[in-house]
Amino acid sequence: MSGDIVACRVAAVEAASPEVRIIKIEPASGELFDWRAGQYASFKICDQEPRDYSIANAPGSGAIELHIRRSGAGGVSDFICDDLKPGDPVDVQGAFGGAYFRARHDGPLLAIAGGTGLAPMKAIVEAALASDLKQDVHLYFGVRDETELYLERHFIKLMHDHPNFRFVTVISEPKENSGRRSGLVSDAVAADFQLLYGFQCYIAGPPVMVDASVKMLALKSVPKHDIFADAFYTEKQMQAKGEPRPDWT
Repeated sequence: MSGDIVACRVAAVEAASPEVRIIKIEPASGELFDWRAGQYASFKICDQEPRDYSIANAPGSGAIELHIRRSGAGGVSDFICDDLKPGDPVDVQGAFGGAYFRARHDGPLLAIAGGTGLAPMKAIVEAALASDLKQDVHLYFGVRDETELYLERHFIKLMHDHPNFRFVTVISEPKENSGRRSGLVSDAVAADFQLLYGFQCYIAGPPVMVDASVKMLALKSVPKHDIFADAFYTEKQMQAKGEPRPDWT
């Protein structure tokens, strides 16, 4: 692995949902490395093994935002959700990944997120809107049930501030009649667009959701060079595969 290593500290830990924590990380001194919206980095937190997590904010703020979901496997993600506190040390190495925001595109932008795959999609959408993009920007956020939703008010405010931005939540196993869309997030996108040729499409989330979305986009006439996707694996999934560390979770 290449990339700069920066000594940082935890600035804040926020419970975004029962199982998701939003972590703010700042450099202990100096500046962070450069990254592009949608990329990830390696984080060695306290004495835990290094893990790769997507950066949830666009560059420019002088800090890094992470969205971490409790895995239940007793690993790094559980430590972060249960025990991490402001002031804890973090060594950050990055940035990596090719599924980052491409500003030079004349067509609309579509982002599809599942679970904490929302993290890089948030960075991409915010970078696009901050660049004064005139084209339409769509973000579809799919979760299993209402308890897994987070940052909904943040994106509703972005819609109020940017008339060209549309945010849609999709619940696959709803527990209540909340008026939100139900079903699979890829099916919701398919129902809303007859064709998606000319769109630039970004996807992040569980592998099954990413695969279904990529296949749907192909059927909607999106060429491969306009699809940028990252599949997120939980610590349990990576342990089952015999891998020592997870991909972006």
